[in-house]
Amino acid sequence: FLVNISASAQKSKIHFRSINQFAMVGGENHVNTAFQTVNGIKFLNWFTGIGIGVDNYRYRTLPLFFDGRWFFGEEKKGFIYGDIGYDFPMKDKPGKEISYYNSYHFSGGVYTDVGIGFRVPLYKKSSMLFSLGYNYKKVGTKIGVNICPFAGPCYVDYSKYDFSFNRMILKAGL
Repeated sequence: FLVNISASAQKSKIHFRSINQFAMVGGENHVNTAFQTVNGIKFLNWFTGIGIGVDNYRYRTLPLFFDGRWFFGEEKKGFIYGDIGYDFPMKDKPGKEISYYNSYHFSGGVYTDVGIGFRVPLYKKSSMLFSLGYNYKKVGTKIGVNICPFAGPCYVDYSKYDFSFNRMILKAGL
């Protein structure tokens, strides 16, 4: 009985894990890349951690998120994952698409990612991870343009745009 308790206690140890992933993100208009690193703890069939990445789809952003995973199957090779967090813009100026602006401001928004994947064990405690999921990010912009009528004071005309990107994401990681 005592041997059984100590053996099961060893199996349920908490372990630090780091997941580093490269992703292809595809939406309505094009495909682009993303990179992520998630660091956290694994306990039994569960993994939870904090992640950060670079998402290059349409506007380059920096997602900061909470990651949760549940491993299933006889050898725990399959998994379901979910991420939720905030997407920070990485620049505050537009590219060549707008040349007449006077002021321009990007704002971040919600970041989510859910999907399913599998792991392929490699050497000792290392594995390759492959996953397919649905990814959502929200980005906003506020553009100010100086309007100067022929007579009277000049004023700034502001336009606000909110972009919601619903994409498929294919990831490979270690």
